[in-house]
Amino acid sequence: MDFLKGFTDEINSAIMNYLTEKEPAKLYDAVKYLPAAGGKRLRPIMAMLACEAAGGERRKAIPFGIALEITHTFTLIHDDIMDRDEERRGMPSVHKKFGEATAILAGDALFAKAFEIVTETESSSDAIKKLVKNLAVMSREICEGQEMDMSFEESDEVSEDDFLLMIEKKTAKMFEHAALGGAIISGADEEKQAALQNYGRNVGMAFQIWDDCLDVIGKGIGKPVGSDIREGKKTLIFIHAMRESDEKERLKEIYGKKDMTDDELNEVISILKRAGSIDYAKDMAMNFSKIARENLKELEESKAREMLEKIAIFAVEREK
Repeated sequence: MDFLKGFTDEINSAIMNYLTEKEPAKLYDAVKYLPAAGGKRLRPIMAMLACEAAGGERRKAIPFGIALEITHTFTLIHDDIMDRDEERRGMPSVHKKFGEATAILAGDALFAKAFEIVTETESSSDAIKKLVKNLAVMSREICEGQEMDMSFEESDEVSEDDFLLMIEKKTAKMFEHAALGGAIISGADEEKQAALQNYGRNVGMAFQIWDDCLDVIGKGIGKPVGSDIREGKKTLIFIHAMRESDEKERLKEIYGKKDMTDDELNEVISILKRAGSIDYAKDMAMNFSKIARENLKELEESKAREMLEKIAIFAVEREK
């Protein structure tokens, strides 16, 4: 991600410049807490690069990109409350530090702030209207994806198609709208908008599936290996194994088991490997990344397009 450091610094500064409210102090300390902790900032970076790759000035996409980033932060705060997660990015989660009620309000305030910021985009009134509508539609779809994800925890069987639809709504839509929004701001024609929209969606799909792989194969993921397994998450890897493994009864018995031992965790990972499920998921993530890069062929060659290609590759080569 070193090739994006300049973007990250610019976005971090812009985020804090937009979050200037001070009172009530506890609320706005909670609002700024997670944004100040950093992050990859891929969504605003993608919006900026898409704008430039489509022929626009990338600085004009900064307000929209910040709106996306703080919407993403809002979803993380509420997700942590729903999941009872007490840590985020190596720190106490917002509800753990400030209390659940203030955390809910902080998430709501960030959501409202996103719509306030997007109206400051330097573009035509029609473009801004489209950006506001897309931000609202995207937010609704994220909620749909989260509900689907929660419902999967109570289901004995989840189809691959349902899983892919869930991650498209919960994760990929934000990448999709980042790239599409950048194209809209640039004033690009419909063909370029569609190309960048498809690029963003495919990168988002690759990103989420690769995340699920990292949970099993490890590396510097910032959480214990096998967290999804211990929690019984219905990932693509698990869904494939339940379809293809000769050991599915044993897998069903210990996958998501409370107080799972390290030996049982290693046994699950071995079953997943023998079923070819990890390789299956990795191959699918890489295919989404490949399709994303093919979408970019609709655009003229440029430094911005090259960096978008690098992001698609990063999605399936990163170790965290």
